Amino acid sequence: KRLGAHHYIDSTADVPVAEALQALGGARTVLATAGNSPAISATVDGLTPRGELVIIGADPSPMSTTPAQLLFSGRVVRGHPSGTSRDVEDTMAFSVLHGIRPMTETVPLAHADEAFQKMLSGAARFRMVLTPG
Repeated sequence: KRLGAHHYIDSTADVPVAEALQALGGARTVLATAGNSPAISATVDGLTPRGELVIIGADPSPMSTTPAQLLFSGRVVRGHPSGTSRDVEDTMAFSVLHGIRPMTETVPLAHADEAFQKMLSGAARFRMVLTPG
């Protein structure tokens, strides 16, 4: 919520993600930033009719979504190659508008490999920032 979310859904909680989204009235858009196909797939049934799932997190494993999940409610799944200069500009403007500051974890440069491995494994909770000292 400190990063601008209005609601937070814990995907490891007892309530399935789609059910939690529907309890909020359904999501018109889900922006899937996690590179985790099962987690992304779990959001599809939480979309409203004509809702859209936009995927920007890469995962080489296939997603599990049935045609019925898309057809009967007119849902859309699309990928977006984020990271363009326009995307960064929009993100910065949104952050300024809502007073959002980044959350970082600082690591000494001497431990850069550990930080890199933490990032690759998905264990990094925040942006990893190397410090010279």
